[in-house]
Amino acid sequence: MRALQLAMIPDDENGQVLKRMIEDGDDLERPRPIDFYHVFAEESDAQDFAAAASAQSDLVVEGPDFDDDDGIWEVSATRVMAARHAAITALETELAELATRYRGYPDGWGCDPATDTH
Repeated sequence: MRALQLAMIPDDENGQVLKRMIEDGDDLERPRPIDFYHVFAEESDAQDFAAAASAQSDLVVEGPDFDDDDGIWEVSATRVMAARHAAITALETELAELATRYRGYPDGWGCDPATDTH
């Protein structure tokens, strides 16, 4: 079963992350918060992106927060969902397009392994 599951995941960057998760014993079908990160040079752009992303009822948006080390503004958008390749890629693309409208760009996604509490 695991070999089939691994074979069905596309061999791209998201697929590589998901395959590692499966190999680590994670059940990708179990919903968990998945965080999508975005960065901006200007606070006003980060604020505008955060407001626009917050319009989606199933997203929790945090930030903008200033990263002193990198000199950028960061915003995260979180959705509780199963870690499915198509769903992650679709939301990642949608949020990247939104960030681009505000002169920002995506900075990856991440999540913890699924637990009984999610």
